[in-house]
Amino acid sequence: MRNYEIAVILSPDLDDKSLPDMKETIKDWISSSGGEIVLTDDRGQRKLAYLIKKKREGYYISWYASLLPSGPSAIEQNMRLNENILRFMVIKSDVPVQVDEKSLPVDADSNVAEPVVSIETSEEITEGNEGTDASADQSLDEKNEGESG
Repeated sequence: MRNYEIAVILSPDLDDKSLPDMKETIKDWISSSGGEIVLTDDRGQRKLAYLIKKKREGYYISWYASLLPSGPSAIEQNMRLNENILRFMVIKSDVPVQVDEKSLPVDADSNVAEPVVSIETSEEITEGNEGTDASADQSLDEKNEGESG
């Protein structure tokens, strides 16, 4: 079994009854192709970057699932034939999805799950040689002489 992310943009024209039905249909496609859903990420209705099928908004949902290698092709075929799906994408994930309550975003509008940790620069770069590039070139020349001689 391989890990996949299945991202879908649904039509904003779906009403309150047909939207859950459509989500359930896609879940059925995933499970019928031998998959197991690990996590569902429902982002809700958002503005599209550009018009798709004369629509300015779409309903974004992602499923993270473990599938057999033949599973994505069956799911993609079903998605191509459904007119309520504006766009879809099936991506193979290298890292297995693990549900962790700490990593879930607190704010619904936030796209960042965890705070970004700044990377510190090494002391070798920040300290020491305040000289110009000529001193660095000189030390490289000395190393090259030692290797060749």
